[in-house]
Amino acid sequence: MLLGVAIGFVVGILPGLGGPVTLALMLPFTFSMEPIEAFAFLLGMLVVTATTGDITSVLFGIPGEATSAAAALDGYPMTRRGESGRALGAVLFSSALGSLFGAVILALSIPVVRPVVLALSAPEFFALTLLGLTFVVTLSGNQVLKGFLMAALGLFVALIGVDAQEGVPRYTFDQLYLWDGIGLIPLVIGLFGGAELLQLMLSKKSIAGGSSDVPTKMSGSDWGSGTP
Repeated sequence: MLLGVAIGFVVGILPGLGGPVTLALMLPFTFSMEPIEAFAFLLGMLVVTATTGDITSVLFGIPGEATSAAAALDGYPMTRRGESGRALGAVLFSSALGSLFGAVILALSIPVVRPVVLALSAPEFFALTLLGLTFVVTLSGNQVLKGFLMAALGLFVALIGVDAQEGVPRYTFDQLYLWDGIGLIPLVIGLFGGAELLQLMLSKKSIAGGSSDVPTKMSGSDWGSGTP
C-alpha cells in the first residue's frame, strides 16, 4: 500500500498521465501478488492521484487530474496572492476529511443504492443527462447565455469519436486518434494550463507576483475569510 501511495503521489503531480492509465500500467506487476496485496497496492495508488492532482491546480493553475479542475478556480488565485500554503492546507485537509466521510457513506448506502442502479435504464439516464446540462447552465449565474454555449460546446466535443450504437465515426476527420474521442484529462489541461503558461510567459513574473505579505499566524476567525 505504501508503494502504491508513493507511485500515485508522483503520477498525480504529473499532469496528463492520470490514475486510470497508471492503473492499467501497474496491473502486470500484480500477477504474482496475493489478491489482498494487489488490491491494497492498486487502491492506494488510485486514491492518491485525485488528491495530488490538486497540488498542481493550486500552485500552477494546471489540474493534474480532471477532478482537480475545481481546485484551480479557488486555489490558484490564493497562490497568486501569496497564500499557497494556506490553499494547499485547505485542499489536503478537505480531501482527507472527504475520503473518510465518503467511505462511511458508501458502505452504508450500498444496500440501498444497488437495486436502484440496477433498475435504471435508457429513459432514466437521459433524464440524468438533461439534469446535468441544466446544472451547467444554472450555475452560470447571470451569464446564462455563456453557460448554454459552454454546455453546447461540451456536447460537441463529446460527439467526437465512434458512435457506441451505430459504430460510425463522427467528426474524426479520418484520424484514428480521434476514434476514441477527446480525452477529458488532455482537454482540461489544455483549457487551464495553456492559457496560464502563456500568461506567465508574457508577464515574466512569478506566480505570486512577488507578494510577501503572507500571514505568519492566523486565528480561527481568519480561516477562510480571505483576509491576511
